[in-house]
Amino acid sequence: YRAYNDYKQQGGFTAGAGPQTVDRLPPPQAELHSQAILKALVAAAKADGHIDAREREVIEGEFSRIGTHAELEKPLDPAEVARAGSTPEIASEMYLASLMVADEQNFMERAYLDELAKQLRLEPSLKAQLER
Repeated sequence: YRAYNDYKQQGGFTAGAGPQTVDRLPPPQAELHSQAILKALVAAAKADGHIDAREREVIEGEFSRIGTHAELEKPLDPAEVARAGSTPEIASEMYLASLMVADEQNFMERAYLDELAKQLRLEPSLKAQLER
């Protein structure tokens, strides 16, 4: 959220009713938010065609917290993943979570991250801020 907030302030945007981050949402919305982040994690890990041990460890930690494995079996679709980014804050967190699990040096994963950012409709300056 800090990276997103810094981006908004640099662009002259004013804060609205408050951030839509998972720690500030009512339980039903927090669950949807968590599932969006998990969806982004799994998709980023699958972007190169396989999930390595480090990626699996991160994902399984989240699965045990949320209790679902269905995302691992789904085909990779950045547009479908991005639909879960219902607010700019969630979209930013989804992209950041994807950056954390993906290997940016891997061509396929880098291409996936670029497409995800596009599908999430992240401004280039926000994308750069999140990558920093």
